[in-house]
Amino acid sequence: MYEWIRTVNERADIELGTSSVAQKYMLLDVLVHLLRRAHFNCESQFPEVFSDYDITSRQLALLLVIGQRPNSSQKAIGEMVALDVNTVSDTLRRMERKGLVRRAASLTDARSICVSLTSKGFQLLEGADEDLQRLERRVVSNLDAGEEQQLKDLLRKMMNISL
Repeated sequence: MYEWIRTVNERADIELGTSSVAQKYMLLDVLVHLLRRAHFNCESQFPEVFSDYDITSRQLALLLVIGQRPNSSQKAIGEMVALDVNTVSDTLRRMERKGLVRRAASLTDARSICVSLTSKGFQLLEGADEDLQRLERRVVSNLDAGEEQQLKDLLRKMMNISL
């Protein structure tokens, strides 16, 4: 009996041929695939530019938000960078161990943890300006300035984000 099932399955695999769905979509025209590849491209370039900093792209995003809004709650920071509470908490804990941020209970809500940059975190962020610009230029090197702005505008529109 099992031999018969195996034979039928082998025959079915041979007879299946190409998928109509696979024929319908050109992979390099599938938006979710292109976004995934663009994300991986950005992530692969980050360590090349920021190798001397001992930070990840997520940590840089957190430093930028904390630098813009010192003493924000972990929850608010997570919302600004689109990371869940646990990921933000774990990442901030690692950044605190590196001496980049300081976490303290809120003076107005003991359940809330507020985060600020330490002088080391502030100096790292200030020193990263040129490298962040260099990374941005590398990521959009095939686009002109208008296309770069259009891409940013379209991505924000797609995610319903306004500046």
